[in-house]
Amino acid sequence: MEGRAYALGLGIRGRTAIRTAGEDLWEAITPSGFGSERFKLHFSPTFSIDLRTPDDANGLEPSLLIYQSDLCAAMLDRLESLYLESGRLRISFASRVTSLDPLTGTAIVHSRYTGERSLAPADLVAGCDGVNSVVRDSIAASCESFAVEKKPLPGNLKVLRFPRMPEKLDASSVHAIPGKAGTSAFVEPTAKGGCVLINWRDGPSSGSSDEGRSESLGDLTDAYQARDTLATYFPLLEDLIDEDAGRQFVSQNVSRAATVKCNTYHYGRAVLLGDAAHSTGGVSGQGCNSALQDSAALADLLEESSGNVKHALSAYSRRQLPEGHALLELSMGPGEESGAFKKALYAAANFVGTLLHKIGIGEPSLQTMMTTTLTPISELRRQKDFFFGEFPSNEEFQAVIEKTSR
Repeated sequence: MEGRAYALGLGIRGRTAIRTAGEDLWEAITPSGFGSERFKLHFSPTFSIDLRTPDDANGLEPSLLIYQSDLCAAMLDRLESLYLESGRLRISFASRVTSLDPLTGTAIVHSRYTGERSLAPADLVAGCDGVNSVVRDSIAASCESFAVEKKPLPGNLKVLRFPRMPEKLDASSVHAIPGKAGTSAFVEPTAKGGCVLINWRDGPSSGSSDEGRSESLGDLTDAYQARDTLATYFPLLEDLIDEDAGRQFVSQNVSRAATVKCNTYHYGRAVLLGDAAHSTGGVSGQGCNSALQDSAALADLLEESSGNVKHALSAYSRRQLPEGHALLELSMGPGEESGAFKKALYAAANFVGTLLHKIGIGEPSLQTMMTTTLTPISELRRQKDFFFGEFPSNEEFQAVIEKTSR
C-alpha cells in the first residue's frame, strides 16, 4: 500500500466527521498532514490560474492533505489506545472476507497466515471494502431487488512520492497540470514532501494506425526510460523526476478508477460505506470525506437506536443514499439525457462562475462549497436541477430503499 497510496484532502466534511469521535483524534491526525487551501490549474508550463485561495475558506481551517497510510495509522493508534485492553477489540491484518451471508452476519475470512476460517454471526457487518466490495457482491447475490451500477472510468493511474515539492511549483498549493499526449498530473504538498498522481489514457489498439501515436506510459518497464519519458511529459516536475521516481513508476501496477451507484446501502445485517456504496472514482476529491461522513452517520444512528440495528441501518440508508447519488452526479456532470447544450452550459457556468467569484461576484464554486461548507450534497445537487433534471425527493429514495429492506 505504501508505494501506491496517494494523499487525501480532508475538508470541513471530513474534519467534522472525525471530530465526532473526539477532538483528540483530530489532534492526533493533524501532525501527519499538510494544511493547504490553494489550488492552481495550469494551462501550460508558464500559465496558470488560482481556482482556490485561502480567501475562499472564509477563515476556516485549511484542508488537510494526508496519505491514506498515515490517516489509517493515526486512527488505528487511537482505536487501540481506547479498546485494546478491554477485550472487545480484535484486529486481523493480511485478512480479507471472501464470502458473507448478509442475513445471518456469518462470513468466511481468509488470512495470509492462518488460511480460511468462519466467523460467528455478527450483529453488524460494515462493508468498507472499496470499489470491488465483497460485502456489496454478497448483498447483490442475496437480494434480487438490490441494484448496483459499477462503471469503469477512462484512464490509468500511478502515484509518485517526492521528498519535496518541485521547485517550479508553489510548495503550498495543489496543482493540476496537463502533460504531453493527453496525460495529466495532480500534485499535492504533504508533510513528507509531495505526492503526484499521474493519469493517462491508452492509445489506439494494436489494430489501429500507430502514426502520430505516443507510447502508453503503462508500457514502460525500464526505470531510466520512465524517468526520461516523465520528465519530457511534465517539465514542471523535471527537477524531481530522477531514477528513484522512474523505479517507483515501473514497480507499480496500473490502477483504474470506477464509479459505483447502489439503490440502497444496507441489507440484513450488512451495510455499505464509502467507495463500496458510492464511488466517484476520485473525480470529486470528496471520496474520503464522504466515507468519513458515512461512518459518523452510522455511529450516531446506532447510538440513537438503543441497540436496534435493523432500525439504525434503515435510517442510515435513508440519510446517506441521497448524499451518495448527489455526489456522483455532481462529480460526473449532467448525463446524456440532459442534452449537449445543457452539458456545455453547465461546464461554462462553472468556469465563468469560478472566475467571477475571484473578483467578488457571485457564489463560490461547487468544489469550494463541498470543501468549505456542511451544506448537504443533496441540497447542492437540487440547486442544479436546471442542468441535471429533477433530483428525487427523500420520499422517493425511501420508497426505493423499502423495496430491498429485510
